[in-house]
Amino acid sequence: MNSFLWSQILAGGALACGLVSYQCRARRGVLTWLTGLALLNAAHFWLLDRSTPALMLLLTATRYATALCYRPRWLQGLFLAVAVAGVAGTFSGPLSWLVLTAVIAGTLGSFQQSDQVMRLCFMIGNTCWLLHNLLAGTPVATLMEAAFLTSNITGYWRIYGRFDRRPPPPPRDTPDQAN
Repeated sequence: MNSFLWSQILAGGALACGLVSYQCRARRGVLTWLTGLALLNAAHFWLLDRSTPALMLLLTATRYATALCYRPRWLQGLFLAVAVAGVAGTFSGPLSWLVLTAVIAGTLGSFQQSDQVMRLCFMIGNTCWLLHNLLAGTPVATLMEAAFLTSNITGYWRIYGRFDRRPPPPPRDTPDQAN
């Protein structure tokens, strides 16, 4: 079996992890499944000789695993700095900018206290990875990110009901409610 076929099999495993992750209610469950997704996806890109996304996905797996236990802002800053340095060191053209944007969005999401904000950041990251994978010509990874984005939106809607979570305006006083 050639490396392209193996890479697509690994991307399929990452797809399964991602679909499960966005349906978890708890932040911990989301991040645990996303750790497995990132490791499988990193191996997928490594087999395709795409070093920038492979290294960024290894960083992403480390970030998810770290964010399971720790969320101080300095760690977020550290992961952002390492991402910028990693992309700068492996820069291979315009697709690297999509990778960096996706990793920045995911990093910001991973360290959020709010599950809702975390999911919204991940949607931005999903969109960037979707564009990257489409332009990089990896069909299973493109399908994977499209499914992740759909699953993330579905999970968000299922858990929170809608994207606009502002409370409804207070009722107006009417003459009938006077003392």
